[in-house]
Amino acid sequence: MGLLQDLMYRAAKRWIAGKDMETALAKAREANSKGLGVVLNYLGEDVVDPRVAESHFQEYLKLQRALEAAGIDGCVSVKLTQFGLGVMEDSAVLEKATRLAEEAEGMKRMLWIDMEGSNVTTRTLLIYSDLFKAYKNVGVALQAYLKRSEGDLRNLMDIGAKVRLVKGAYREPSDVAFHSREQVTANFIKLLRILFERGEGFAVGTHDSRPIEEAQRLHESNPDKNFEFEMLRGIRDDLKLRLAKAGHRVVDYMPYGEEWYPYSIRRIKEHPSNIWLLLRSI
Repeated sequence: MGLLQDLMYRAAKRWIAGKDMETALAKAREANSKGLGVVLNYLGEDVVDPRVAESHFQEYLKLQRALEAAGIDGCVSVKLTQFGLGVMEDSAVLEKATRLAEEAEGMKRMLWIDMEGSNVTTRTLLIYSDLFKAYKNVGVALQAYLKRSEGDLRNLMDIGAKVRLVKGAYREPSDVAFHSREQVTANFIKLLRILFERGEGFAVGTHDSRPIEEAQRLHESNPDKNFEFEMLRGIRDDLKLRLAKAGHRVVDYMPYGEEWYPYSIRRIKEHPSNIWLLLRSI
């Protein structure tokens, strides 16, 4: 590892749970001790080699079993391109996701499907819908910055799906996605209201104050609604603890693995303030 990457990793440890499963599990236990649940993600995406896809799948199998063996309050979240979505047959991707969902169901745990670039949104949702027919413990992420997401959310609500609402972090053209922060926030809140009206077991994945305050307001009007807040590891930790203390379920999203570098670059682009962490390391 070069000097720059070494310094980058020092900063990235704020939002990365480690390079290996053992370290990530230790961070998960630490989060549990603070009253937070965890969602663990093994870093990587856009896999084109079937052997790498199988390796990622085996890592998730081991991870689910390790969470169960350790009694950790948490689950895993996968990216379907880790299993070859986009280059392999959808049936092969579905087969791997089904195996994970089946094991998670037996453990009474959730399995989350992350959303990726808009080029795989439709196929991700089709695979998710097939998966959800058999396994009700599976949820999928929707990105508020995509202009199509309201229609997708309404379709998902029609089948009783579980949704994690997030802002979105991929670069997309203006005909596909909202680009201004105000537009994205407004759409997030619009979709959030649909979730509180029609959803159950959903996740509010944001660090932004306005949507969080809106979720709290909506919950006051519907206190029996089952939902959770999800936030990235290392971001707004003080807010997580305040929300948990107020009685909300709060979950730390914890990525780990050797592919930490491209993930960290994305985090810095999304939150330029993270550059100061790198500068302090230097």
